[in-house]
Amino acid sequence: NEWLREHKLKRTIQISVSDRITTPLTYKIFKPVIIFPKSTDWNDESSIKFVLAHEYVHIKRLDILWKVILIVILALHWFNPLVWIMYYIVNRDIELTCDEKVIRQFGDEAKSEYALSLIYMAEKSHKLTPLCNSFSKNGIEERIVSIMKLKKTSILGVVFASTLVVGG
Repeated sequence: NEWLREHKLKRTIQISVSDRITTPLTYKIFKPVIIFPKSTDWNDESSIKFVLAHEYVHIKRLDILWKVILIVILALHWFNPLVWIMYYIVNRDIELTCDEKVIRQFGDEAKSEYALSLIYMAEKSHKLTPLCNSFSKNGIEERIVSIMKLKKTSILGVVFASTLVVGG
């Protein structure tokens, strides 16, 4: 309740618990629900804090809407291997950018703790859940490597990238 009071949106956010999932996830677009697995260790406040921050970023950016759009495109073009590749890459990028946003929110000193909480959740996960990260070995490894390599953006880097984009 305290977290919900601190994180207000125009849309109402609910937090729920389910015994049908193994990793936290968010669903619904207009009245989003963050669902925790029944096996969640409620004493691990840092992990819960990271999960809530991660799912909040998904809610704010309407990532579930993008995932639904991706699934509709995939359903229409199921025969096209490039669409399958696009689906995989966009899902991966959604998770990586969400992780980056959480690390920027908590600071660089939280990288290892966040990565450890991802590893802990991956250990508990053994099912494939639709519309969310399946915590595959390669996917979780890529997320952790990305988290640990994340560096602050410098002004020089932003100017250089902007010059390349405008020049292109």
